[in-house]
Amino acid sequence: MPDRYLTQNPQTAWRVYDGEAVILCPDDSTLNTLNAAGTLIWEAADSKTPLSAIVARICEEFDVWPEQAERDLAAFIEKLCQRGLLLVSETRGEGP
Repeated sequence: MPDRYLTQNPQTAWRVYDGEAVILCPDDSTLNTLNAAGTLIWEAADSKTPLSAIVARICEEFDVWPEQAERDLAAFIEKLCQRGLLLVSETRGEGP
């Protein structure tokens, strides 16, 4: 998986409750609830953390093989991009 960077849509509102992120979609005001793995990915979507680092964290936290983590991450990213919640970039974001 080539290194790309995830960014949360800045128009979303979200909170973590009991280890699960709840995200309000800016387009249609629907709520999206993420499990622990999805929440890990969401919180890492800071435009600075490369996908390879997110895969490594998933493998460490959930005891899965990198190939499985990459497949699951790709499917998750696609779903959240379709919902307008995540943005994907080839370049690292600026800032600290």
